[in-house]
Amino acid sequence: MSKRTSRTFAAAVASAAAAALIAVSASAAAADPDPGAISVGSAPTEPGTYSVELQAANSNGDSVSFVIVGDLTRDENIRTHLQLWKADWSTEALALLPGDAGGHASGINNALTVVGTSLAKAGGQQHAVRWTSPSTPTELPPLPGDTVASPAAIADNGTAVGSSWGAAAEKHAVAWPPSGAPVALPPLPGDTASEAVAVNGSGTAVGYSYPAGDPAARRAVAWSPGGTVTAFDVPAGSTSSGATRITDSGVVIGAGVVIGTGGTGVGHALVWNAAGAVADLGAGSEAKAVNNAGTVVGGLNGQAARWAVDGTPSPLTPTTLASVATGINDQGVIVGYTSDPWPARAQLYAQRWNPDGSVLALPAWSVHFPYAMPSFITDSGIVLGELLLRGPAGYGRPLTIRWTM
Repeated sequence: MSKRTSRTFAAAVASAAAAALIAVSASAAAADPDPGAISVGSAPTEPGTYSVELQAANSNGDSVSFVIVGDLTRDENIRTHLQLWKADWSTEALALLPGDAGGHASGINNALTVVGTSLAKAGGQQHAVRWTSPSTPTELPPLPGDTVASPAAIADNGTAVGSSWGAAAEKHAVAWPPSGAPVALPPLPGDTASEAVAVNGSGTAVGYSYPAGDPAARRAVAWSPGGTVTAFDVPAGSTSSGATRITDSGVVIGAGVVIGTGGTGVGHALVWNAAGAVADLGAGSEAKAVNNAGTVVGGLNGQAARWAVDGTPSPLTPTTLASVATGINDQGVIVGYTSDPWPARAQLYAQRWNPDGSVLALPAWSVHFPYAMPSFITDSGIVLGELLLRGPAGYGRPLTIRWTM
């Protein structure tokens, strides 16, 4: 996707029960909505569905999920597949490469082109794939000399980016233009490895570069549409950095490790404006999402947080529980969740913060299953996330759900 790229490090746990689609009312996101006017519905699923894990979404509200069908607790009749849900929640399964048995999605753009991987079997050889339609998977080859590739994101112009590697397991950043031919994205001078994790609508990619065998020394970089690599400025004392998302306006978010008091490395969220100037969002901060205006959201000291592109904090109404913001649209509407204290498992409650910073609880899918984790919000106010049902040993099983304002 272009405005908000897909999650870079996807959690893959199992998810949830068949459920009928609840009627959804479509309206633009208001500054202060009536909670009773917010509808929530589950993704339509086939009988026997065990889980539906949301993997990627675009700025129209279309999404891709990983579906497990069968009794996972008894390992009976297990079948997995990728499911494309359009914004109206009509569904299509994504076909795999011939002979493959499973797959994962990592990105979807507004033209409904999906990228991900197709797998021969669990633990087997994986193949990078682009779907220009659900029935037509096309393999994206690795770079010459490599044997494996994995895409991380796709832009609206059809350019996908990701990583390619061989027997040595050293990763090399790669871009696939619409033609599908792999294009090497070089590391910084003196480095030998690189990974591209996000790309915007103009084809500018971001990620990181690092020396051989030392990913802890990685440096945040950008690649121009022509493939020229540039290192981002980082705060003084930084020992590691990486860029994770880029907007169409050129604002980039990421993270770094900065040496703090006593010589201990501390994680800091970072934001770079379109001119490349860096702002440090503070020790222990995390940046989860950014909109085209450069407003960054995430978490700081156990509470959801918001910053301007220059790093100036813009407070959100605090919650009684720990909270984090996970998505923001171009109207400045934010979504995220609160969480019960440890050791509670999967007890997450969906929240929305209005542009004025006030907080509103998003309605639960069911009084019996109030736990949910929103991930994306579109400019039209569609929120996508996961309902968390109880699974074996008390762990959550996700089911893709949607709130409409």
